[in-house]
Amino acid sequence: MDQRDELIERVLTAHEQSARVLLSEDLSDLFDATLTMQQIKLMVVLRRDGPTSGHELADRLAVSTPTVSGIVDRLAERGMLERRTDDRDRRVRLVALTTTGEQLVASVHEAGWRIGREVMDRMELADLRALAQGLAALAHAAQCRAQDSPGR
Repeated sequence: MDQRDELIERVLTAHEQSARVLLSEDLSDLFDATLTMQQIKLMVVLRRDGPTSGHELADRLAVSTPTVSGIVDRLAERGMLERRTDDRDRRVRLVALTTTGEQLVASVHEAGWRIGREVMDRMELADLRALAQGLAALAHAAQCRAQDSPGR
């Protein structure tokens, strides 16, 4: 194993260890316990991408259109999502977050940021600088990979 491979292993191992510790905490303020992971993923996609057709959601989540339809039905019944007609093509039905759904996704995001701050507040300044530099490099590499492999 060369030096690059060793460092990659160390980074991935450290990431896994920190994720394991963080996920063992009480995350009840992060997630509404009555939502499934698929429901949360769908809502996060809608927050990121805005109103989206069921077919597009199925593609993005790598599930069938009937699966998406069932998820949307359950979330719409709870007031988290709504179906609406696409203004550009009246034949297309879009799925969008309601204000309630938007607030739930925002609260999950804010709780994640809060926990991240609490963890990083415990780090030495030099380590925090190194982490910031490393994560900036990771983000750049991820963007380059996405540009090299569109649709991945």
